[in-house]
Amino acid sequence: MALHTVRDVLPTLVSWFDGGNRAVVGTVVRVERSAPRLPGSAMAVCSNGAIAGSVTGGCVEPAVFIQAQEVLDGGPPRLASFGFADSDAYEVGLPCGGSVDIFIEPLDPALVAQISAAVRDERSVAYLTTIEGPELGRPRVIDRDADPNDPVVAAALPLLVQGQNGAVEVGGQRIFVSSFVPRPAMYVFGAIDFASALASVGHFMGYRVTVCDPRAMFITPARFPDADELVTEWPHEFLANTPVDERAAICVLTHDDKFDVPALKAALETPAGFIGAMGSRRTTERRRERLLSQGVSEESLTRIHAPIGLSIGSRTPEEVAVAIGAQIISVANQREGREARTRV
Repeated sequence: MALHTVRDVLPTLVSWFDGGNRAVVGTVVRVERSAPRLPGSAMAVCSNGAIAGSVTGGCVEPAVFIQAQEVLDGGPPRLASFGFADSDAYEVGLPCGGSVDIFIEPLDPALVAQISAAVRDERSVAYLTTIEGPELGRPRVIDRDADPNDPVVAAALPLLVQGQNGAVEVGGQRIFVSSFVPRPAMYVFGAIDFASALASVGHFMGYRVTVCDPRAMFITPARFPDADELVTEWPHEFLANTPVDERAAICVLTHDDKFDVPALKAALETPAGFIGAMGSRRTTERRRERLLSQGVSEESLTRIHAPIGLSIGSRTPEEVAVAIGAQIISVANQREGREARTRV
């Protein structure tokens, strides 16, 4: 997930508009080679001079701010390019060897309010803006029920369905699609201190976190302040009645056969993009034999990441939660075909 997308700055934008201000946003619409941010990353500039978000982690923000001020002063929307071959861009500090295109445009308060309401209600919408062509800067918001016979909608819907940001070509125009979809789900089974730490990390990563355990005395808001939902139920019964999609992460932290074997068996019947289970290597092998004896195939078992989390020598609940979060990100990036790399 890209940091500082329009979604991240939505609450700030709403507060600016409620205060009678105007706002301009610069959005990364193309990245070539190495660059600090992904398409969809955004920086908003208020008419009162305030800034929210980031497009390159600090490299070209000053130049974007200057151009945003020009748009606030009545200038037209524009596509600004910064890259290694551009001496002006080098001067403002893009030393990482890549290039980015940033579209800078004024924002319509009514469209921002429409997007904000959809995000609040966990509905999928996409913000479309023409970044090249005769209708430069024309914005619109669509949802998944938009008319597919509209060529712009037809081109944008696949990105919205996948929750991705990107540009599409329609009728000689280039249109950037910023998708706003419900947060992916993280299901954490086992009300232990590791689960509490993971709920906090999952919340930070942008997941809607549910913690589930059949033992009511352990499922309390005080123990899981960052969880969105607390459920007192057996994990496998919960999964049987819960919608799970490809973006979901299922983390089984009970490391007790009577909890995690049924839970993992149920998890493997879902399309969840990440399934992980806590436990020592001995526990993992014993659990594997139990699952095989209950008819789970060897192929299915390859979907389980166990012991859960990247091997970073973690010990404390917080360290383990970071290791699990990192593994979830790694798996998601591999699934999306993105190369793992260090971004600075």
